[in-house]
Amino acid sequence: MTKAKFVVALTLLAMAYLTLAASAQAQCTRCCFSYPNLAVNPTTAQEGQPVVVTTVLQNCLPYPRVITAKVNVQPGTACASYAEAFSMSIYVPRLQSRTVSYTFAAPKCRGSYQVIESSSNASGAATKTLTVQ
Repeated sequence: MTKAKFVVALTLLAMAYLTLAASAQAQCTRCCFSYPNLAVNPTTAQEGQPVVVTTVLQNCLPYPRVITAKVNVQPGTACASYAEAFSMSIYVPRLQSRTVSYTFAAPKCRGSYQVIESSSNASGAATKTLTVQ
């Protein structure tokens, strides 16, 4: 192999490596960072008013799987008997996400409630405050 052919082959190899690394990085940044997320609407509600809890479940893996989201509604000490918890298990195709919602009646006890969401595909938890008037 001549020196010119060797330089061309080495340049092509380096370009292929850099292109592959860049495309892998671009693909990963679209989905590969699952994190707990949560929306509570409304954040201030009357007793018995419908409250919607929404979360997005992301599957960053190259195969489909079932992802479970757990939500705990934790009251202050004055309303301790009004704690609530629920979970949702959702089939999520590979490299996709699903938005899921759960509606419940605001507790019949005035105070602040911590709404905490965690899911089987992300570490940590997301927290929002629900105020019942």
